[in-house]
Amino acid sequence: MSLIHRIQSYGTLARGLLEGTGSNRTLALELERRSVVQAEHPFLLYEDQQFDYAQANRIVNRIAHAYRAAGVRKGDVLALLMENRPEFVWHYLAAGKLGVVTALVNTRARGDGLAHALSVCGANQMTVGSECLPAFLAVRARVPEELLQRCRVDEDRKVPAGDAAGLLRFVQSPTSTDPPETAEHALGDTGAYIFTSGTTGLPKAAVMSYQRLTTVGRVTGALAWRLEPSDVIYNCLPLFHTNALVIALSSVLAHGATLALGRRFSAGTFWHDMHRFEATGCNYIGEMCRYLVNTPPDDRDRGHRVRVMVGQGLQADVWTALQARFAIPRIVEMYASTEGNIATINLSGEVGSVGKLRLGGKLAKWDFERDDFVRENGRLVESRPGETGVLLGPIRKKTPFGGYRDERATRAKVVTNAFRDGDALYNTGDVFRVDAKKNLFFMDRLGDTFRYKGENVSTTEVQEQLVRWPGIDSASVYGVPIPGREGRAGMAAVVLADGARFDGDALAAHLDAALPPYARPVFVRVRPTLETTATLKLSKLALQREGFAPREGEPIYVRDAGDRTYQELTPERYEAIVRAEERAMTLEGTERL
Repeated sequence: MSLIHRIQSYGTLARGLLEGTGSNRTLALELERRSVVQAEHPFLLYEDQQFDYAQANRIVNRIAHAYRAAGVRKGDVLALLMENRPEFVWHYLAAGKLGVVTALVNTRARGDGLAHALSVCGANQMTVGSECLPAFLAVRARVPEELLQRCRVDEDRKVPAGDAAGLLRFVQSPTSTDPPETAEHALGDTGAYIFTSGTTGLPKAAVMSYQRLTTVGRVTGALAWRLEPSDVIYNCLPLFHTNALVIALSSVLAHGATLALGRRFSAGTFWHDMHRFEATGCNYIGEMCRYLVNTPPDDRDRGHRVRVMVGQGLQADVWTALQARFAIPRIVEMYASTEGNIATINLSGEVGSVGKLRLGGKLAKWDFERDDFVRENGRLVESRPGETGVLLGPIRKKTPFGGYRDERATRAKVVTNAFRDGDALYNTGDVFRVDAKKNLFFMDRLGDTFRYKGENVSTTEVQEQLVRWPGIDSASVYGVPIPGREGRAGMAAVVLADGARFDGDALAAHLDAALPPYARPVFVRVRPTLETTATLKLSKLALQREGFAPREGEPIYVRDAGDRTYQELTPERYEAIVRAEERAMTLEGTERL
């Protein structure tokens, strides 16, 4: 980075952090501005479609006016259940024009998880894509009647809605003028609820202000992407995730660039799309990059226009392989959580690092045996260079913690009187190592959440579904590392009910109906008992250390990518997994996330 560019970038960072919540520079207002000053500049590319800024703004206005005509007003909560397609962007921005809070529902949620999300977000309006109708209709009986009456189906051109099961169809208004209230919303207003897995079970609705949704895009666009209007950023990650919604969409809109949208990630078609859209950058998660480097060599590996990749979770070995094979000039690894108040960004290119420990962040030592912070004289102990610790973000005016709609869940994430009287810090639950230059290196996640296939998996949620199956009496769920794969795969230690036998077919069918693919355990170990701590918490440390290694008298069952059932883990299969030779063993295969 040149000195001038560095000064300009950090100036943008400072302005972003200091911008008051009283400002009205929301993304919706930015779209209106761009529709005038960059009217014919491409804003969104999708398959064979192209939308310039003026056209996009008109479509968003027609949707906003349709909501207004239906009585939707500022402060209402709109649950949006839709896969990646232009209409997702239009509805999200239309809600922003009206000051409506958008609850971004995970399209892979099923059963209890989906019903819970629709309930906990407090939605009084809903728009569901026809491609998501089957999942929604499966929980229809558990949705309040008032919400059903205000639920509209937006038809996907690939998946017709048919009779829409008696639900209203979304029809755009013929009015395409800018709604008058767009400029009335302040950055401090709540703009969205984004669901995140926590340590207490089912997903929580993290509160996202317009400031967070907008300003992070401005800062990331300047520092990480270094965006110019001529840039085309390709995103194939789900838009209900912060990575896609903020790192990609917000950055592009804030800087007047172009977003190329993929329906979903496919390792086999990824570089085809990059060439087709002439993308100059893309966002990533670590799992996605590992899939890419494991694909067979192809003519499209080179000759593209990509100058930068920005994302999270890229391990050092994949980093170097990705950069070397695909000739990526610049990779920017970041760290942030949906609800967190601390973020880092690696601008130096230090392989494996998420950036420097800055902005008052602290690493506090953690006792993994006691499952608690290390304390001396009642205070937390900071980690020294070379040591690991849990990352904490100071809660203050410049770095607030928005929390969740559930106040108890919010309080549970705050550590007070940690290093001095009266301080308050957000507990990320993530463990890092810090070096002498203050570079942070991600190590692991704490508590009852682990990360697999780019998703946070709540062990409590999985445990609840396991014990609902009649054949299981009790269960303990945790993540275990598998050679050659990102994150931790789900594993469950279970105790069978009296007289029950393990039925791999029935258990797989039960979990398929209740959990998204990434949350279904890859391994199931059958044990006679489960150990608990003195406070009656399930003791998982020993189980995690054992991983999926076979033990006498404790059979382990595994589920392959193409199997509909759990099969016993034989010594031969175990050795193949350890040698990382059984590439097909993933829940969804290596082609798609």
